[in-house]
Amino acid sequence: MSTIPSSRRPSRPRRADTVEVLLTADGRVLIEQRLESLYAEALPGLRPLLTGRDRDERDVAAFERLVAEAQRLEAALGRAATAPPSSDGTVVLGSRVLVGMPDGEQVLVRPVHPVEAALDDERVSIASPLSRALLGCRPGHRVTVHGPAGEWEADVLEVR
Repeated sequence: MSTIPSSRRPSRPRRADTVEVLLTADGRVLIEQRLESLYAEALPGLRPLLTGRDRDERDVAAFERLVAEAQRLEAALGRAATAPPSSDGTVVLGSRVLVGMPDGEQVLVRPVHPVEAALDDERVSIASPLSRALLGCRPGHRVTVHGPAGEWEADVLEVR
């Protein structure tokens, strides 16, 4: 039993698995669809290849990778909340942002939680330099992106 009064005890750090995950509404749907695909098609398709006498260890590795992905996605869904949309035109998690790149190209990106980033080409992890630069901005802002290859500027053209 602790001799430190409860009001003086240091608080316990939160475990990583209790941290809330913020997903976009359509990101949640895409993750649920990915899980359904894993359980209905991908994993059952690999199971027969694992029991044969001449099984290929690449199939075992693929099966283990897909099981780990399913577990990671289920864990994220289990502690996920849906991110509220921005109503004032500010870039927030889940905003679709039209960005003017230094070479003149315009790209559509969506800052999202890392678990959602691999779902399509538009989604970019909020941990990325571009997402970090865009969060909180509005159309007309120019941002400096501090990337691994150096700094570059991008223009926020539109927030959807």
